[in-house]
Amino acid sequence: ETGKIVLREAFDTLASWRRKEPIEFGSGITVISRDDFWTDLIPDEEFEVHKIEAESQGFKLSSKEHLANFRAFRAIFDNGDKGGWCHPTKKRLPIGNGCVGCCFEIGEEMFCEVCGAYPAQR
Repeated sequence: ETGKIVLREAFDTLASWRRKEPIEFGSGITVISRDDFWTDLIPDEEFEVHKIEAESQGFKLSSKEHLANFRAFRAIFDNGDKGGWCHPTKKRLPIGNGCVGCCFEIGEEMFCEVCGAYPAQR
């Protein structure tokens, strides 16, 4: 026998046979991944303004949570007038190329490691 079954049988407890839950349930992330969590933190008008601004730079923001994460990303990877966006392993391509969500190179990948877009191909 291989896999977890050996451990489950060796340490036979109620927890050994519990139903598998997605990791976001156990971590509590389901609470902050709902837009109503972000309503007090990011007003609708502010989200719309930043969404339009991000789209003009080739980024697609799908939610207020996405905007919060984008702000952190921008603080680290936006060089501003020093040459635009940088990333340690990915090249930023011209708007309309690369990932549909961020324009960073993705090759043949369907998932973008930079912005999380799926499917990421154009």
